[in-house]
Amino acid sequence: MKLFGNITIQRRTGRFFDLTFFIVFTMFMSISPLVWAQNEEAPGEEETAQKQAMEADYVLNDMVVTAQRLPDDFRTGDVDQENAPSFFTVIPREQFIGKMENLAQVLKKEAGIQVKQSGGLGSFSTVSLRGSSSDQVMIYLDGILLNDASGGGVDLSNISLADVSSINVYRGVSPASFGKAGIGGVINIKTLRAQKGTKYNVGLGYGSFDTKKAFGFINHKPGKADFLLSADYLGSANDFEFKNDMGTSWNKVDDQIQKRNNAEFYQYNVLAKAGWDANRNLRFDLVNQYFFKDQNLPNWINMETASTNLTTSRNITTMRLGLNNVTPLALNTAASISYSDKEEKYDDQEGSVGLGKQLNKYNTQRWTGDLYTEWISDYNILAAKIEYQHEDYSPEDLLQEDDPRDSNRDYIVATLQDTLMLLSQRVILTPAVRYAWLDDELESGTTVWGSQLEKSERKDEYWMPQCGLKVKPWEWISLKANAAQYVREPSFFELFGDRGFFIGNEELEAEKGTNFDVGFEVNYLTGWTLINRVYLSSAYFKNDVDDLITRIYDSRGVGKSVNISESEITGVESQAAADFLNLFTVSGNATWQDAVNASEISTFNNKQLPGRYEWATSGKVEFHYKGFKIYSEYFYEAGNFYDAANLLEAPEKKELNAGAAYLFKGFSIELQGKNLRDKRYEDYNGYPLPGRAYYLTIKFEG
Repeated sequence: MKLFGNITIQRRTGRFFDLTFFIVFTMFMSISPLVWAQNEEAPGEEETAQKQAMEADYVLNDMVVTAQRLPDDFRTGDVDQENAPSFFTVIPREQFIGKMENLAQVLKKEAGIQVKQSGGLGSFSTVSLRGSSSDQVMIYLDGILLNDASGGGVDLSNISLADVSSINVYRGVSPASFGKAGIGGVINIKTLRAQKGTKYNVGLGYGSFDTKKAFGFINHKPGKADFLLSADYLGSANDFEFKNDMGTSWNKVDDQIQKRNNAEFYQYNVLAKAGWDANRNLRFDLVNQYFFKDQNLPNWINMETASTNLTTSRNITTMRLGLNNVTPLALNTAASISYSDKEEKYDDQEGSVGLGKQLNKYNTQRWTGDLYTEWISDYNILAAKIEYQHEDYSPEDLLQEDDPRDSNRDYIVATLQDTLMLLSQRVILTPAVRYAWLDDELESGTTVWGSQLEKSERKDEYWMPQCGLKVKPWEWISLKANAAQYVREPSFFELFGDRGFFIGNEELEAEKGTNFDVGFEVNYLTGWTLINRVYLSSAYFKNDVDDLITRIYDSRGVGKSVNISESEITGVESQAAADFLNLFTVSGNATWQDAVNASEISTFNNKQLPGRYEWATSGKVEFHYKGFKIYSEYFYEAGNFYDAANLLEAPEKKELNAGAAYLFKGFSIELQGKNLRDKRYEDYNGYPLPGRAYYLTIKFEG
């Protein structure tokens, strides 16, 4: 395992590391003298006065542009959400810390978001934004992309919440801060940042199905230097009861109530950060996060003898340098270089889940270097970002039944965005454009049938324009509209195949999407005693995707990815919240979407895209008084199909949860009740979700 301070680089990636490090290091060194010069010998009085006047003007401009609304830990490269025209949601730490919840369960509470889980806590989970596929949603961890070139979307269960400060969801249009944009949108998980002084917390949790949780955190920043350390553990037997139809849904005679077999898991996560503020304009950060999960996988008919297992380890090391107010133009810049190493080992030697016996290991290594620069004036913020990625994907068949081929991808994306603030910031116009270039290379190898495969390579480039408009006729209301074009390149799995009975298709075209949305947001502080605050938001969205990548199967059961589909997704998402008497908060959201296969040559023309609901609503009522809180929340989903032919309709989902919490002098205790109606549902056909469950969590914070 590659831990920071002891990183091992394979020989074939060395040249890319040298190139990336040289580029970033040159950028650092070319502008750092301008910053370090501030600490040299004192200038004369006249020079000092001129310098202070220049700095005062810059700070004044900065205050005018950002209007004191930036959070205390805001850094160059973060999204200026006050001026962003996109529809976004910020989920703060207070909504999930101390609870027995995973990322999927937190995200599903928001409008326009659908998550799919294959079981209880720790099970494979994916997310859809506005009817997109999981491959079309880009997920970042502190600005580091988690989507792999190997494909398949990001498993949300592999992201711990213990060290997360907030979850930012950008639907449709993606800000320039994110190099790679998604057709569905972007989710950025922000981890904790060091704060002044010393802070810490510890906690324990226990609940149904022998679920255990432990977490701890410490932050120390006495002066210019700081460090932060967070660690957590989560595990569960996941032996919940469910109704097993034994794979014969048409025959009710053999149905049995059973406990879920071979579904236990455990995982742990460690985040370490160290930082140094050299002066007010220069900061250096070193970050390392390590994640490990050992997970058993049940088979479709819940065999007691099943022993399929998947282990995942991931390590991400990042070095970041922030340089502000440099050059005569007073540019703000941030540069970083990161290395990630993910290894997955899939053990199904009994063949109880997949096709045939399998024992495979998959290793993904990625180097990323990026530079973000912004110029701030009274009337606009001009931002540019360039990012380079090199990724190696190395599958290995440990049973030596075939010879999988290694793949690698070089990816460069450059983004230019201008935020124009007109009419005293009442009108904000944000045009932007992305340019992406990629080079895929596949080594030679042998197919599962013994035929030789030659080495191959493909190159592509794309232009992706976008524009956003935000109008604020009054301080409490915003009108927004956005339009953008995005591209999703085929994954290695889709291009070259991987293992088993899937073959590659090197003729695949990239998916090309067009996103549009228009709507409004109202956030009004009434000043009344009865109703203190009112929040309303609603947006109409339309997403069209050409050359949608779809998998087809021949008479032998051999699968292949092809461009045969187009999709059209239209919908409306709405949110509302109100505070009453400083005691009650009532909130809710509703989403309607029509996601259809629009390909005229497809057998499933005008059929609803599988795995997407048509209706989804949720509501929450919370009472809070001093340190006491009690709440109830309800979720409803309907109009979903498991298959492309729309023959297998998923039942309506109705879930009722409730909880209570008490906080006293840093000590908190929270009791949660999940799925209190004890109804059983399946996001994936044949993979049930748990019924009623209870969890208790205690936490102390100082």
